[in-house]
Amino acid sequence: MKFNANPRQLLLLFCFFLCLIPLQAQEETAIIRGSVKNQAGESLVASRVYLEGTDFGAMSDEKGFFEIQGVTAGSYRLAVSRIGSESYVQEIVVSAGQTLRLKVRLTGKDVEMDEVEIEGETQSSLLEKQGFSVEAIDTRQLQIQSIDINRVLDRTAGVRVRRSGGMGSDFIYSLNGMTGNAIRFFIDGVPMDYFGSSYSINNFPTTLLERVEIYKGVVPVSLGSDALGGVVNLVTDQTVYNFLEASYSFGSFNTHQAVVSGQWKAPNSGLTTRLSAFYNYSDNDYGVWGRGVTYATPETGFRPIEFTEEDPAIRFNDDFRTANAKVDIGFTNQSWADQIFVGAVISDLDRGIQHGQTMGTVFGDIRYTENFLMPFLTYRKEDLGIKGLNTDFFLSLAMKEGINTDTSTNRYDWRGEVININSNGGELSGNQSRFTLFEDAYVGRWNTTYELSPRHKLGMNFTYNNIQRDGEDDFAAWFRIPLVEPQSLQTLFGGLSLESNWLQERLTTNAFVKYYGYEAAVNEDVLIAIDGVQQTISRTIENQKNTWGGGLAAAFKVSPNILLKLSAEQATRLPSATEALGDGITIWNNPFIQPEQSFNVNLGTVLGPFDNGVHSFKVSVLGFYRDTKDQLLFTVLDNRGNGAFINIAQTEGKGVELDFNYSFRDFIEFTANATYLDIRNNQSFDILTNQPNIVYRDRLRNTPYLMANAGFRFRFEDVVQEGSRLFAYLQSGYVHEYFLGWPSLGSQDQKNKIPTQLVFDAGVGYTFPSQRFSIGLDLSNALNEQVYDNFLLQKPGRAVFGKLTYRILSDN
Repeated sequence: MKFNANPRQLLLLFCFFLCLIPLQAQEETAIIRGSVKNQAGESLVASRVYLEGTDFGAMSDEKGFFEIQGVTAGSYRLAVSRIGSESYVQEIVVSAGQTLRLKVRLTGKDVEMDEVEIEGETQSSLLEKQGFSVEAIDTRQLQIQSIDINRVLDRTAGVRVRRSGGMGSDFIYSLNGMTGNAIRFFIDGVPMDYFGSSYSINNFPTTLLERVEIYKGVVPVSLGSDALGGVVNLVTDQTVYNFLEASYSFGSFNTHQAVVSGQWKAPNSGLTTRLSAFYNYSDNDYGVWGRGVTYATPETGFRPIEFTEEDPAIRFNDDFRTANAKVDIGFTNQSWADQIFVGAVISDLDRGIQHGQTMGTVFGDIRYTENFLMPFLTYRKEDLGIKGLNTDFFLSLAMKEGINTDTSTNRYDWRGEVININSNGGELSGNQSRFTLFEDAYVGRWNTTYELSPRHKLGMNFTYNNIQRDGEDDFAAWFRIPLVEPQSLQTLFGGLSLESNWLQERLTTNAFVKYYGYEAAVNEDVLIAIDGVQQTISRTIENQKNTWGGGLAAAFKVSPNILLKLSAEQATRLPSATEALGDGITIWNNPFIQPEQSFNVNLGTVLGPFDNGVHSFKVSVLGFYRDTKDQLLFTVLDNRGNGAFINIAQTEGKGVELDFNYSFRDFIEFTANATYLDIRNNQSFDILTNQPNIVYRDRLRNTPYLMANAGFRFRFEDVVQEGSRLFAYLQSGYVHEYFLGWPSLGSQDQKNKIPTQLVFDAGVGYTFPSQRFSIGLDLSNALNEQVYDNFLLQKPGRAVFGKLTYRILSDN
């Protein structure tokens, strides 16, 4: 299926859907803000605080704070409740424009006014107490900052985000030694790769998020994924209330980011409309210098001369632009459905390609554009037919058209000057090409749970993905033949789990089994003689794999402040479409690619939080082991940086991570973490050469192994104006040097390596008393360090960004 969409059409569609949200100017609203503590002054989490008869409500966070926004003036009954405690109700009166402050305290079932307190846990806290190695990051306080999600997660223990450049650039995640596509990305439990390139984690704005969940190594059945190394799940705010919010940020390298999100629910029918749209643009014209960034002139005898920090080269064909809109129309809070939506995602992307997988060859005219359309249906219902049966499903058809234009006859150097003319054209391959890739993806995902008893819950998941590809090339480039002919990829995942609690809920277990199915039809080049003339044709290679896996996750509460966690899994990760079928640009297809398989074990302990009302701290330690076969790694195969994903027969990895968190009176927070990895080539015999493997037990190439982060966060209220908030942070990140190639090969002084890096970021944000308007200022790479990632790809230097956020809140 093929379609065309340009930016003007996208803008018209966006305006049309915006008109579906009839939000009118609302009267001035109020805010209810407070804290939940026990009689000893200790902060309590996950208290449910709400206004009876309305949809206004909130849960107290890990610091005991709660906030209910957008409350219209009037009298209400404020209720606080938890399972096992008596509900508490208090009459309150709020005035327009008021910020009502409450202190809530509850002791057992004896309630006293002024302050009500309830013991409980937030969703983030509950997740972290599962047997899985999972961490939940609350992103709400970062929503007013110009910080992309990759930067947020790069500060997390065990996580390393490696980017090839600035905004819109390629990226690779590493979670506890597993890397690349072994890590899967979700949004509200639905895989993000269904939503097109624009809707990826490096473009998704933090403004739309409530929290981020990071599963390391072992992944629960409920996510329905073949992730081998872990999962990153972006969770948006699912609360049903009327609102409209807009933000805009501007900064270095002519970077612009605009976000609009809104929701409207009809008072009686439950008809609900949601909109989220964002626009990102950057010239990405930052300075680069050093190795690989060179020029040559007749005056230098055509010897390569490196640019310097004092006189850097400026990236000149690396601009990036994307526009994206997602609209949902359906019903919420009905007897037959908690949520049912039909919707669509539409996006448009345009970017320059500055270089391949290395900076050794620079491009000046290559462009990539992409149009994407995905209609979808989602459904969610708790207690479907019988109590305890919860289900949700997702159906979609994703249609993508990507065009890679490489027709220029020019050859450039890092000055942006034409240094040569190639009459055959084509900077990337030496032949002109305007390749259009058509991809249709049919996706079905079903997830359900059933409470067999108060102690046991059964979970099931089924996910099917069918990708069909073909293409066309206006110049009939021979090297595009395998990509022009039809290719396909089908994956199937099925999972069954049993979650149980024992010993009066001190021990929780989750046992699961998983099925993986993979079938691909991938083309390869074949050189044959036809009538005495050598010609390249394409032939199709059928490749399929079916396998089973399973595991167990367990957590034991030794005491209220000591938790032991263990998880183990035999897992399989199926090749992605890009790994098997290529991307039509710099990644070639691989007809013989095999799924990765790994035995993963995590063992850890969580100490805390220990909180006396003034000081609070928590320490977690995690050790892990990975035995991986057929690990998929990208390998550069020519001097232009083109390459393919290939299987490394066997690797073994182990490591440890330490995470520390301390806060003082909820005003100052200090966090620090460190990760050490020991990932080795564990293939003793090279089956291709029939010889002993000369890099056996080498540390894995191009993989960082020692990382650390530390930072301070400051939160203050009533700064300059009563009811205002001030947030500030200072963050540092450290990566120890590591080799690009195998450490045992070559002489020590001639090996390519990524140098040790220490980077500092800082920022400040201010929210005005009305809570509607916020401003943020962020400084990244404050010392302008030369920062590298994969294959010596240099990332941006010092950059400054400002952000404005305006919220319109309405009643329900």
